[in-house]
Amino acid sequence: MRLEKYPRPNDDTGIGFHYYMDVQHFDGEHARFWIPEIKDLGASWLTLYSEIDRPVPEPFVKELIEHDVEPVIRISTPQIKPLDRGAIYGLLRSYSNWGVHYVHVLNEPNLAGEWAPEDWCKPRLVERFVDILLPCLDYMADVGLYPLFTPLCPGGHYWDTAFLESALEAMVQRERMPLFDRMAICMHNYASNRPLLWGKGGRAKWTAARPYSCPPGCQDQCGFYLFEWYDEIVRAKVGHSLPLIAGENGLVVGTRNYPSYPVIDEVTHAQRAVEMSRMLMNGEVPDYVFNNAFWVLAQGENEKFDYHPWYRNDGTTLPAVDAMKALDKHPRCFSWRQRAERPKGFRPEQKPIYHYLLLALSENGVREEALEVVAPYVARFNPTVGFSIDEARLASRVTILGDAIASADFVEKELQESGCLVDRIECHGPKDAKRILAGMARRGQRFYYLAE
Repeated sequence: MRLEKYPRPNDDTGIGFHYYMDVQHFDGEHARFWIPEIKDLGASWLTLYSEIDRPVPEPFVKELIEHDVEPVIRISTPQIKPLDRGAIYGLLRSYSNWGVHYVHVLNEPNLAGEWAPEDWCKPRLVERFVDILLPCLDYMADVGLYPLFTPLCPGGHYWDTAFLESALEAMVQRERMPLFDRMAICMHNYASNRPLLWGKGGRAKWTAARPYSCPPGCQDQCGFYLFEWYDEIVRAKVGHSLPLIAGENGLVVGTRNYPSYPVIDEVTHAQRAVEMSRMLMNGEVPDYVFNNAFWVLAQGENEKFDYHPWYRNDGTTLPAVDAMKALDKHPRCFSWRQRAERPKGFRPEQKPIYHYLLLALSENGVREEALEVVAPYVARFNPTVGFSIDEARLASRVTILGDAIASADFVEKELQESGCLVDRIECHGPKDAKRILAGMARRGQRFYYLAE
């Protein structure tokens, strides 16, 4: 699925917060206070803490959605272990029925403290985690959710980029590529006390970076720009970008993880929160970065730890609250908005071909197996089939099949600028393409995204 097809809230700013770290603040009184407050902050995303036997109540979820706030549900357990299907499936189905799109289970599996000590010490940690997670991702997809890969701790006791790379590779080896059609990655991209642009350019730029080793003059992924490092891994293993949805991020007052940089004081905290929000709204970060989830909105009355909340229990707030309210907010800028603009006076009925199915070329030329793959679909809908972009320009509607066409984004843009309506179906090899097209033929669905 292409990035613009994933659900987002109306008037999405990309600004978001992590709500309380408990399950005690979901009643009507809290909804009446917090929803107007977070809207004043410009938020359109909110991470909500949930437990399997203590879910976020339906009225609270629906109230958020009604006010164009996208809930991201975080289902927590005391330790990482296989989840009971009966309990988790029903909960996921309920969230989906209430209008939730994104849920993640478990938390930071690259930290020793998230596992029972005897489980952490066993061999094949990543493969065992994938075995635990995959059924949950299947349940999410089955009930209509968009599965989220569990967020990792930047760095961590098992280096997070190595963990993610191995986990995605394990999913590929288990032939779970179809899951990637709807999947996203949850991330915890804290900015720490390093500069906000730390790590920009990813592994491709900072080639000397190694797990637990960042030589002088080099940078690593442990900062706000973690998303570029993750995206490199995702594209290498999956073949294309997946949405990266923040479950936690931002800065924490008092942080000085790295002694060579100043401590995060309240003024710096406010300035950088505003800057992170501005970058998202203005399209200065990639489209695949969906949101911020500033840690943490408020602190529960019984919390043991000081999470440096934006709203304190004594009624005071961090300066970031006023700074964010004063920030000029607007919906996010995305690269596809211009791609979607059609030429002035565009009339698709002027094209001599109604529907063209554009197939990928391999390095060895046209493969007969490609024609075999599309045969049931072609028999049902009778599109013009070919491998020529010039021919495709003559069609009012073009289906691009596969991710293997060279410079597919450029091809799509070129066809749109020629006045074509483009329906791009991304798949992973002939087997996946055949599955998708056969299903469309059975349903009588000519187009994956377009209307007839």
